[in-house]
Amino acid sequence: MTDDTELLRRYAEDRSEAAIAELVNRHVDLVYSSALRQCRGDHHRAQEVTQMVFVDLARKASALVRHPVLPAWLHRSSHLSALDLFRREGRRQRYERAAGAEAAATGPAGEAVVWEEVGPVLDEAIDRLEDCDRQAILLRFFGNRPFSEVGQRLMLSENAARMRVERALDKLHAILARRGITSSSAALAAVLSGSAVASAPPGVAMASTSAAISAGGAGAAWLAFMSTTKFSAALTAAILVAGTAVVAVQKQSEGHAAAEQADLSAQNRAIPALTGQNKRLAEEQSQARSLADTTASVAALQQQIRALEAKAVAAKTAQAKAARAARIDDSQPVYDISRLDQMPKMMNQSRPKYPAEMQQSGASGEALVDFVVGADGLVYNAYAATSTDKAFAESAVQAVSQWVFKPGQVGGQNVYTHMQVPIVFSLSPEEPPQPSSASWF
Repeated sequence: MTDDTELLRRYAEDRSEAAIAELVNRHVDLVYSSALRQCRGDHHRAQEVTQMVFVDLARKASALVRHPVLPAWLHRSSHLSALDLFRREGRRQRYERAAGAEAAATGPAGEAVVWEEVGPVLDEAIDRLEDCDRQAILLRFFGNRPFSEVGQRLMLSENAARMRVERALDKLHAILARRGITSSSAALAAVLSGSAVASAPPGVAMASTSAAISAGGAGAAWLAFMSTTKFSAALTAAILVAGTAVVAVQKQSEGHAAAEQADLSAQNRAIPALTGQNKRLAEEQSQARSLADTTASVAALQQQIRALEAKAVAAKTAQAKAARAARIDDSQPVYDISRLDQMPKMMNQSRPKYPAEMQQSGASGEALVDFVVGADGLVYNAYAATSTDKAFAESAVQAVSQWVFKPGQVGGQNVYTHMQVPIVFSLSPEEPPQPSSASWF
């Protein structure tokens, strides 16, 4: 059997009507029984509370996927929904006056006296238990689960689950004892097993399922729909067909019954429209997710393009550096400066960087860089002929290798020219790291 978590996930992600219908059918008896006790036996108000609970379930399906025990949440929600109904309608006193007669009519034979005492305060007492104890009570007595399954749901062994249920029952008994109910824990367990959950009248599950489905797709419209007296009348008509409220029907006039039937027909005609709207909203949500995925893919591609562009720039830079540091072919003639018709002319000069370690120590120095200016104006074969320190030599060679010249000429042709330049490094403001003079050989 598919568990509650999987059904909630299906409804939250796909708005599966079959999933929410299965959840309602599975837990409607528990919710209706709790609502009936808290509404002091008023069947119509219990039905309204039941629908409120399942509408809330549909709205919060995404968050409830992570809830460990759904029956515990449903019981808590039925308690809060009933309190909300009391506050809005101000009918608490009327329910309490009717509780005695109605509870006696609905309680099982042979336990009427005990159930009369326990029923009106049971849900409030259960709500005062800690989460772990409340979950154990609800799974065992309201869900009618064996101890093995209770343990599986609470991640306990079967024996540990049995002990958990017994301790929780003792705590519930103590709470009820403070309300003047002094039956034993064993008697309390018996009355819970026999009377805690009653079958919901026919039509309640169908109405609650429709309410939950509509809440998932068109919440605002459903609230207005549910709050009208027409919907309550429609539920009454559905229950009458099943024969569960004959006394109430007998008190109604023929004209009122006909009006209720007409209202029910109108509401039944509205359900397909709400279902269609729910499907359209689900399709729009799917399209929005697809658009978000496409946007994310485009962003990823743009990031890859930027990375490739950065690699291309780095490759070009490395290629340029390699070309400048390359050694010229020995077959190329190299001219001394004295043999040139036109001297090389500096076009772009990179300043050498003062080595950090030398700067920190306050050291000064120089390096004589030997190099060849190619026919293309780039620097080749740069090296430090002499230097006061290796760090100065490396910085000077690195800077000179980046220089660009207008090449020297012989007979109007660009030629390779041998050159030397001293680079002086000094921390004195008057002598910044730069070529102090040039010697051409």
